Amino acid sequence: MVFIRIFPVSALLKQQRHSLLEMLFDRVHEGIIITNADNIIVDVNDTLCSITGYSRDELIGQQPNILSSGKQSKAFYSTMWQSLSDNGYWSGEVWNRKKDGSFYAEVLTIHRTTDPQTGEMFHLGLVSDITMLKQHQAELERLAHYDALTALPNRNLLVDRFEQAIAHSNRTQTLLAVCFLDLDNFKPVNDELGHNAGDELLIEVAQRIKSMLRQDDTVSRYGGDEFVMLLGEIKNRQDCELLLHRLTEELSRPYLIEHNTIRISASIGYTVYPFDQGSMQTLIEHADQTLYKAKLDGKKTFRMYETGNEAWRDEKTEQLYAIRRALSENQFQLHMQPKINMCSGEVVGYEALIRWLQPENGLVFPQQFLPLINGTSLEIQLGEWVIRQALSYLQQWQADSKQWNISINLSAYHLGSNGFLKRLGEIVDEFPAVDLQYFQFEILESHALDDLSLIVDVVRRCKDEFSIATVLDDFGTGYSSLSHIRTLPVSAVKIDQTFVRNMLNDVDDCKIVEGVIALARSFDLEVIAEGVESLRHGQILLSMGCELAQGYVIAKPMPVTELTHWKQQFELPEEWFSYRYHRQHLKWTQLNLFYLYLELSLESLEQRFDVDPEELELWPILSIKQSHCGVWLERTENLQLIDKECLQILKEKYRSFHHLLTMTIKLYQAGKKQTAMQNFQSLRTRYQDMHQFVHAKLMQMQPAELNADNLQALTKN
Repeated sequence: MVFIRIFPVSALLKQQRHSLLEMLFDRVHEGIIITNADNIIVDVNDTLCSITGYSRDELIGQQPNILSSGKQSKAFYSTMWQSLSDNGYWSGEVWNRKKDGSFYAEVLTIHRTTDPQTGEMFHLGLVSDITMLKQHQAELERLAHYDALTALPNRNLLVDRFEQAIAHSNRTQTLLAVCFLDLDNFKPVNDELGHNAGDELLIEVAQRIKSMLRQDDTVSRYGGDEFVMLLGEIKNRQDCELLLHRLTEELSRPYLIEHNTIRISASIGYTVYPFDQGSMQTLIEHADQTLYKAKLDGKKTFRMYETGNEAWRDEKTEQLYAIRRALSENQFQLHMQPKINMCSGEVVGYEALIRWLQPENGLVFPQQFLPLINGTSLEIQLGEWVIRQALSYLQQWQADSKQWNISINLSAYHLGSNGFLKRLGEIVDEFPAVDLQYFQFEILESHALDDLSLIVDVVRRCKDEFSIATVLDDFGTGYSSLSHIRTLPVSAVKIDQTFVRNMLNDVDDCKIVEGVIALARSFDLEVIAEGVESLRHGQILLSMGCELAQGYVIAKPMPVTELTHWKQQFELPEEWFSYRYHRQHLKWTQLNLFYLYLELSLESLEQRFDVDPEELELWPILSIKQSHCGVWLERTENLQLIDKECLQILKEKYRSFHHLLTMTIKLYQAGKKQTAMQNFQSLRTRYQDMHQFVHAKLMQMQPAELNADNLQALTKN
């Protein structure tokens, strides 16, 4: 967010400027542009010249449309001028064009003012360049929503497309086919020609599927050689199977990959909504089950799921009745998972997670019952029970002088329901002694989008009227994350645990985590990492600048009665504690990040040398540019955080290390285990050489208050 001060324009235009105003005009980070009543530029500051590439002399005397990109419509500018005419003020995002012809994005704020002495009217515009932020947003969305290999929508985006397709089917009273496609004979391609050939084949398959589908249909890479398709506006079974027949024929045509002719085919299982109803996962599972039956019929075929729809409806009715009865019989519990500061060890709060204690089956987790009540009155009833239960704990804690925060998960459906704020007020009134500053709501980013304007208003009023803050959960999984973080008045964001868990093995997930941290910090928001399951996760997050975390390595969710004992016995790991000395040392933390990535690459190999090569799923990435260390080297060179000499030495050493690493992997995968193990000893020598070099650099960069023992804890394996 940009905070703007409006200065009297008459003071800026006087011949003898006050020194303070002159300094502000020339040195503020925002660009300043001043136009007269005829919309002619009369002054600009150096920052605006730097942003646009024009000199001051080139801009003065011109109209602002010299910067026009053509990306905004006439209606856009009409609205802007109408706002200036009515209110004397306008603010918004604009795309403009630099002198060199390139586009840039800006937040533009215009204030109309009049010189009190001459009566002359001027417009003062303040410009903040947000181009890098926009580019970062686009990259974040690409990584979060598209498969890196095929560029098809991934599972995250598939969820959104599925919801849109269901809504369209309901609105138009048409059928939706959910199809699960698996390639026949794909594994031999990988085994005989290698993974690169397999990847090229998957790319070609993805392109062929896309070419056969209509514009409004969706195909997503679901994993390996599996694809999910959503086919809308299906007229009947024959209509659907005609398309699937054409698709299987297209995919069975020969492929030319690396000068090799490859022949494969595809089998498909599918189910049809609304004859088959349920969550996306349920429909995909039905299609997958049918795919298995299709493969038993022979390859290059397809088969439809037989729904048994009425039986499904009866089963769901029974499940809803069981949940309603459990609520009335007080079978639900809240378990607490601590959130801590990994530098200080301070417990910053607890997330309350609902559990169902069934008398006959024991503890049932929320993913087994919450999807059943989505969008129902029962969802609201259960949400109100959670609010009331959490407030009762807060009341008890505060009476015992325990200033512990507690956050609860609320659905967007509940937040946006009629009378939510009124009901919230009634529940809060039951606990008059509770200080609500220690109470937070968590809402899923992907769920906050259905009616964003309504959610924004509710979140703001929760803060203003009740002092209840809101946290944006699973951040990075929704569309337009930048827009949400700017629009929703939240106090913190939580990185989706899937990205955090996978960051040690998946470079794209690692980029997303780092991007979310940077984005949150640029908006002065707290950022919390979920899914921290190892000390290494914590070390990397701390080096990225994220101090707040929760996850199994800290504590699993536990009954409230166990919190005091856990808090008394919890000790912050040495590997995390010493990072408190480096919060302000960006160069050190960045170099330490490389140090940790380097250890990861060797650990990844060591852990897999006793496993059959064909069973391995997570080998170190063969492409140096897609490895953790390779990405770090490229990014650090662009940001110029490490001196060039040190960076050049690191690049040479890592290039040599990675080359030998790749050779060792290929030998092992080819069954030459003894030769690979001999290579591994040389690899370890190169690793130790680079490890010692980085360690020495870290020692040189350490602050005075950090002794050798603390540094050893930081770099502890």
